[in-house]
Amino acid sequence: MPAPLKRFRADPNKLGRGAGLYYRRGRTEKFPKGYYSKYSTDRDKNKKSLGFEVDKVGIPKLHKLLHTMDGKIFRR
Repeated sequence: MPAPLKRFRADPNKLGRGAGLYYRRGRTEKFPKGYYSKYSTDRDKNKKSLGFEVDKVGIPKLHKLLHTMDGKIFRR
């Protein structure tokens, strides 16, 4: 997620998308205060993490487990 979710009573970009949760994606010439995308739980549920790749250099010795998620979890 690019930014924390914020609840708006109306579309902050005034594009007619209605009230709901929005997250800020960045600034553009058309939206100098920042462009907001609407968050959808249904769309988020359908996305599956693709996991991660282990770096060729290796993993720091201090870490026992890599970051856990719904992708592949490698254990030492």
